[in-house]
Amino acid sequence: MWRRGMLVVMWVGALLMMGCATGGPSEEEQIEKSAQFHYEMGAGYFQSNEVTHAIRELTRALEINPDHAQAHYLMGIIYMGRRDYRRSVNHFEEVLRVEPSFHFARNNLGSVYLAMERWEDAEREFLVLIDETLYTTPELAHNNLGWAYYNQRRLAEALEHFRMAAFLAPQMCLADNNQGLVYEAMGNASEAARYYRLAIEKCPENYQEPHFNLGKLMQARGDGRAVEHFRRCVQIQPRNDLAERCRQYLSVN
Repeated sequence: MWRRGMLVVMWVGALLMMGCATGGPSEEEQIEKSAQFHYEMGAGYFQSNEVTHAIRELTRALEINPDHAQAHYLMGIIYMGRRDYRRSVNHFEEVLRVEPSFHFARNNLGSVYLAMERWEDAEREFLVLIDETLYTTPELAHNNLGWAYYNQRRLAEALEHFRMAAFLAPQMCLADNNQGLVYEAMGNASEAARYYRLAIEKCPENYQEPHFNLGKLMQARGDGRAVEHFRRCVQIQPRNDLAERCRQYLSVN
């Protein structure tokens, strides 16, 4: 009887010891939880437009867990918005080191390269994206790849990808405007004007650039209606660099 009682006590004791070993979170889980807490704090600050506080919390998250992909991604977004492109690139590269299939990070990395005029680096990232069958916005990758080619004066390739972007997203007026730029660079003013008008037709309320581009073409041909497009350019967004350029064209008419 005593031996049986001892066995029961030992068995219960073993369960208690197992509970002590497995019932609480492991050290790795605690690290992940702490990093996630600081990431969520940072994301909240970012949404509230308190960017300095967001950077502080995200930095803390990455100190705790250097492989926190979402924290790197949000830091990349923040530095991209601040035009601190070097830091932005570093964070987007870290995202892709941890999660190579994080397609939005790759698109943003390529977009930063475009902003830095690193056309070949941008081309490399977008070529990867257009082959990713699970990427949900391939029109962006095609349009951005077209822009990289356009700035390398590879006009036929640029046109191919702008056309694909417009095919995948028919209301993407940016792709139509960009096709106009390619035709203008090729010396085909009539096709350029057609695509600028198409971009205006699709996005009549908030897209300045095709008005500016079409206005320049019309002015070069001595068409007085160019003034209408420069005025519309200013009306859409009066306080940016493109509006100022439109005002300069208006001043010579």
